[in-house]
Amino acid sequence: MSANVLLALKVPYLEIWVPMLVGMAVGGLFLVTIRAFQRPKSVALPPPPPPPPNPPPNKGQQYDPFDQGSPTEQRKAHRRSGNPVEVFVARVEESAPFCRAWVIDRSVEGVALSAANELKPEFHVQILPVNAPAITPWTEVEVKSCRPVKHGFELGCQFVKKPQWSVLLLFG
Repeated sequence: MSANVLLALKVPYLEIWVPMLVGMAVGGLFLVTIRAFQRPKSVALPPPPPPPPNPPPNKGQQYDPFDQGSPTEQRKAHRRSGNPVEVFVARVEESAPFCRAWVIDRSVEGVALSAANELKPEFHVQILPVNAPAITPWTEVEVKSCRPVKHGFELGCQFVKKPQWSVLLLFG
């Protein structure tokens, strides 16, 4: 097209539109060219490594399926130990704690507590970390198991309602 034909079309702001359209066309061609040269090469993935065999337990140690894995594991979430965290324990109806306990195991589904008091399974209590900020809500748990240990009782507890991540982090 000649300049006279474009002027005859009476397009407003022609001195802006023409350079912009030419720039867009050149930029588009540049992107298409770069894209053509940067196509990913299809690479076959190596087969996954075989699962490691379960090592036999050491002499004098009892086999622990939580450390060494078990095909019959029924837990929904991985549990982890760590530094014990002291918590207040209170009845659901009350906000005053009746004892203290230590979180010795935790997961996103619940906690294991070491306590001096025995609590019956299916008993609901609230727990709150001792060092938690004042605005931290109590977390309701259901006691699933209670077994005597050397210095008290070990309580397996499941969260009634999964707490927020910020509250879960306070348990260690």
